[in-house]
Amino acid sequence: MPWSTETYQQFLTVLLQSADIPYKQFNEKLLACTLPSIGLRLPFLRKTAKQISKQDAFGFLSVCGTTYHEERILYALVSATLPYTDFLPHSNHIAEHLVENWAICDTFCNSIAKTIHAHKQNYFAHIMQYLNSQNPWAVRTGLIIMLSNYLDKAYITQVLSRTCSITSDFYYVQMAQAWLLATAWAKFPTETNAQIQQSTLSIDVLQKFVQKARESARVPKEDKENLKAFLLHKKQQQ
Repeated sequence: MPWSTETYQQFLTVLLQSADIPYKQFNEKLLACTLPSIGLRLPFLRKTAKQISKQDAFGFLSVCGTTYHEERILYALVSATLPYTDFLPHSNHIAEHLVENWAICDTFCNSIAKTIHAHKQNYFAHIMQYLNSQNPWAVRTGLIIMLSNYLDKAYITQVLSRTCSITSDFYYVQMAQAWLLATAWAKFPTETNAQIQQSTLSIDVLQKFVQKARESARVPKEDKENLKAFLLHKKQQQ
């Protein structure tokens, strides 16, 4: 199907007719944002994006709307199937303009592994613009990209340094920092501990990080107790 404004509106009508109303109501509460939801589950959206990408990804992206949460998810999923050089401007657009809740952010970041696989070093440098952005959702996007794609031996030191250098009072940025650090601790406890000890992270971020680490089944009990003591010491220093 060749994409045009008219055919996209026909496509959107079909999506709206496919709505699961109870799921829509549940999802809008979970997302906690002003963006309206149609009520479509992620497996359905992934299947739809795959079909679109096989036919005409570029045509779809040229007409894709942004009114509904699911439209933005589809834009992100289809963008993630493009060749790397074509993907970059769409990645920027998603990070700066389309991410308006944690689900769009996390779905996008968890869908790009194949696209960036042969360009990991280049993309790692590229996402510094997200981490330095004035838009907190772009910052979260950069953090979750690192969490999902760069928590390995080659990048761990740089990832930790970048994560700990961010100062933000935006809840979803702080949660991304905490989630990344807790996951990093499970994989690289020595490196993460060294970075945490010298960091200037806020108590809010440290508290969220320790909570997530203590909830993780991958973190040893002894580490959990040490982290609890570390947090208490940091609070006493305030």
